[in-house]
Amino acid sequence: MRSDLLKDELKKLQIDYRIVLENALENIYIKDSKAVVDEINIFWFKNKKLVECILNYLHEPYTAYVFTAATILDIENYEHYPFVSLGQYHFWDDPIYKYSEIEANTDNISFGEQMRQQVISTIKDNINILDNARNIIYILPIRLFTNNDASEIHRAAQQAFLSLFKDNLDFDTYRNNFKTISDIKKGLITGIESIIIFSEDDDLSLDFETRFKNYRATTIFPLSTNSSDAEIFWCGVYGYLAQAFDIILMCLEYQLNPYIRFRVALQYIVNLSGNFGEIQELKNLVFKCIIAHTLHHTFDKKKIYDGNFKKYYQEIQNYNFENQLFSDLQIEKISIDNPSLDKMISIINKNLEKVLTKCIEIDE
Repeated sequence: MRSDLLKDELKKLQIDYRIVLENALENIYIKDSKAVVDEINIFWFKNKKLVECILNYLHEPYTAYVFTAATILDIENYEHYPFVSLGQYHFWDDPIYKYSEIEANTDNISFGEQMRQQVISTIKDNINILDNARNIIYILPIRLFTNNDASEIHRAAQQAFLSLFKDNLDFDTYRNNFKTISDIKKGLITGIESIIIFSEDDDLSLDFETRFKNYRATTIFPLSTNSSDAEIFWCGVYGYLAQAFDIILMCLEYQLNPYIRFRVALQYIVNLSGNFGEIQELKNLVFKCIIAHTLHHTFDKKKIYDGNFKKYYQEIQNYNFENQLFSDLQIEKISIDNPSLDKMISIINKNLEKVLTKCIEIDE
């Protein structure tokens, strides 16, 4: 009964949020984007207690997935299909709330304009989600309402960043002793470059310095244009580490499974999860995260271009896709401790094919 009441409140909240987004989209062309984002944040803080209640009591532990570490959930690129394939509830971790703070902390005009365009893109995408996946995917700014201590996350991310180096450094020593990417490479623990990823397009077959130079040349940072390599390296890698800690703690707090499209974010989450020790709850969470990421990039969107999303979702639920998938993985003895990408993909595709075949039969 409580779950039904919360679900009704959640549905109403989504309707109200769509109105807020429509107004924001109109105002962003005549107002400062920070002011528009602030108005959106006011809406969420007015509904903070309801959002926290939904996250704490709507779903059973780890039966919901949260699409996070992304700027949009691209409906037009059919990303909602693989996302709803796992789990009972599906949340989009709305990132709009962050943009005003990011924009306020940069003097880089190009980066500020990029943030404005990102706000517009995310607002439009959110409206698209509410129109095309209503009552299936729910939009909530989950990380805005976690009880994570920002200073603790900063300390943990800074410590993780400094642990990449051979010497026992503090941040002041790093800032004073490192300027170029060559300096950084000399200071890093031997072989650790292979777990440092700079971007989605990072080619790990290239040498470390070339990879960094490519990253610097193709990315706009919230820093001045004359920033040193060391400042850029810190901004990128520390940012990924802080994000990973934040996501892990958020998911443990609300007992959610992270759905991560971005391979860089996944890599840092997997790497950092080992810092928490042998916590089975976290190991299960990370394994589900890996499976979700694999499913996302395995999913053949060509097979659903003429499909009906609601029919697909219904068939996924009817097939009990997640339980079937993880049962097959267990039979093949695939786990976080014994991964096999080829077998994962094969099992995912086998189960997806059964669902997609059923969808085709319904359409016919």
